[in-house]
Amino acid sequence: TLLKKTSPHFSIYFGSYGIFRLSASLVFQLENILTYPKLNWKYELLYTPFMIPFVLVSIITYFIYRKDASDTLGGIFGTVLNRVKSPAVALAGALTLVQLMVEGGDAAPATIIGVVLSDALKGGWIAIAASIGALGSFFSGSTTVSNLTFGSVQQIAAEMIGANVNAMLALQAVGASAGNGVCW
Repeated sequence: TLLKKTSPHFSIYFGSYGIFRLSASLVFQLENILTYPKLNWKYELLYTPFMIPFVLVSIITYFIYRKDASDTLGGIFGTVLNRVKSPAVALAGALTLVQLMVEGGDAAPATIIGVVLSDALKGGWIAIAASIGALGSFFSGSTTVSNLTFGSVQQIAAEMIGANVNAMLALQAVGASAGNGVCW
């Protein structure tokens, strides 16, 4: 499809951080992140529902109600960008950590943690599953980041000890929610 085309493109080499590519159809790519050959990121700006429903509707709404607006369109976007800047940096770091945890198959840190700890704790893993979720959200401040980071660990541990995977992931989510409540 035309909105997802990745070529032609231009590239910028960021050393060990990866190779940034931007295509003519505004597909942003970062490849070989931290020199991992299969660790890639792609964002299809015109294909993903972001520009059309949110930005375009915001601009149209501004022009409809501009008489009541106390700021210019540029001022409004500037305020929004200033508010989003810090959380975006934190979220990018957290999501990068999550990708590093799950990439690598059997050598991935999430797999190693799940296998080693479930082997050591056996059925006792069930007793600490919610605590792992709480610990993750307590440190990250986010239930979602905790679930992304430790969900694969919980899944692997459940498979290793023969527990129900859905129940183990539910314990992760409950623990993450509780940890997020303590964090706030």
